[in-house]
Amino acid sequence: MSYRRRLERIKQDIPIVEVLRDYGYAVRVDSGQREQQFSCNLHGDGKDGKPSARVYPGSNSWYCFACDRTRDAVATVREREGIGFKEALQLLEHKFNLPPLPWEDEEPRQEGISLALQLDQSISPTKTFEDARREVVSLLDMLTIDRTLPLDDILPFWEGLDQLTHKVEHEEIPETKGIAACTQFWNRLLTLLHGEEQ
Repeated sequence: MSYRRRLERIKQDIPIVEVLRDYGYAVRVDSGQREQQFSCNLHGDGKDGKPSARVYPGSNSWYCFACDRTRDAVATVREREGIGFKEALQLLEHKFNLPPLPWEDEEPRQEGISLALQLDQSISPTKTFEDARREVVSLLDMLTIDRTLPLDDILPFWEGLDQLTHKVEHEEIPETKGIAACTQFWNRLLTLLHGEEQ
């Protein structure tokens, strides 16, 4: 069963505010799509005198300005519990009573490698950051679903892309730098793929 499918279901079915509330963060679960500021205990000495984190129900994630990091439900559980990705999926599925997903056969890893290596060696010329981001997402989706690379190799790219998207959308960095970063993600993924093929 695809970890990516399980991750997508968690992002869709488990509100991030409920995960945060379960860990004692001062957020309201009845606030709808309203963004909320709260204290983060994942940086420094764990005491956040000025609330430095903000939850974004629309993207089902939160960002801490002190940590300079975006987290979803799985990343939150991993950090709070000190567990791996698979264990975090299992914990969330159990805690929020998500039934097992139906089984689907998955392609062998070698087929995924061959398919991915047919891609161009650089991201196609784009006009917007969203175009570049979409290309990286497509590649990451394929690598995740096909199990082309180990999940531990792919997850940092998903997390990095989430952080990059947040910074571009909030105009913390210009769109041109966002496009350049997407190109770097693309090239690093292809480098990993070439190493996997050998």
